[in-house]
Amino acid sequence: MEMQWVTTFLAVVEHQGFARAADVLHYSQPTVSNHVASLERELGAPLLQRYRRPVALTEAGAAFLPHGRALVREIETARSAVADVTGLRSGSVTLGAYASAAAGYVPGLLRSFRKRHPRITVRLVEARADDLAQAALTGQVEIFLRPTTPPLSVATFGHQLLWRERYKVVLHHEHPLAALAGPVAIDELANLPLIMTGHGELASPHHPLWRSLDRYPDPAYEVTHPQSLIELVRAGLGVGMTNEVALNVSAIDGLEIRDISADSAQRDVAVWWLTAHVQSAT
Repeated sequence: MEMQWVTTFLAVVEHQGFARAADVLHYSQPTVSNHVASLERELGAPLLQRYRRPVALTEAGAAFLPHGRALVREIETARSAVADVTGLRSGSVTLGAYASAAAGYVPGLLRSFRKRHPRITVRLVEARADDLAQAALTGQVEIFLRPTTPPLSVATFGHQLLWRERYKVVLHHEHPLAALAGPVAIDELANLPLIMTGHGELASPHHPLWRSLDRYPDPAYEVTHPQSLIELVRAGLGVGMTNEVALNVSAIDGLEIRDISADSAQRDVAVWWLTAHVQSAT
């Protein structure tokens, strides 16, 4: 999903028409129409009633609208955090990110940041989420995207929350659970061969998701990249567990995606930095 599609859709809604949105965004009207159509294809539903004057939201459009606005706010928050940490008008900064965030979130962030700060170069370093804090301590990255669990020392690191996402179950279409509608219970997952991303997070016995169980499930496979998980599930080697952003950047056609029936089946993701770095910069 391109952030340009989202911002164009929001402009059409705010200005109640394609022509007005095109004027405000300095796009041609066909470009505005193409952006909205691309977003609708991505989401699989029409978002606008084009033949109403002014343009009106469909039911799907009304459902997506608050999420679209939240996406834009997240980008703004991340951009502000980068600017606050670096304090730079020109120069460079090194951003660390784990695989799914690097693919699903960072491109929109960098595109937006480059428009606002064209003289700042951002270098991207991709690493496992649980390696990024050490990368910051050793100077390999200056800021990084990472879930808030496991927690980091508040004396060493500062952070700003960016988004919250649910964990999902990924099933081969022939798996028995694929025939059932609705969320999957934790106790059902515990007895299955699980395939997980994010060593040290879901794949940790200390994760809150497993507290209700009398034992920690033994993962069949632990992988770093979301598409690796998808292909292992596609091969019938187990049941996948991963986050929403990972699924957004993966080819999941032919597979079944289910929610997990637990309040703890979610996580917060933040941008992090060394507090000493900020203090020295000020």
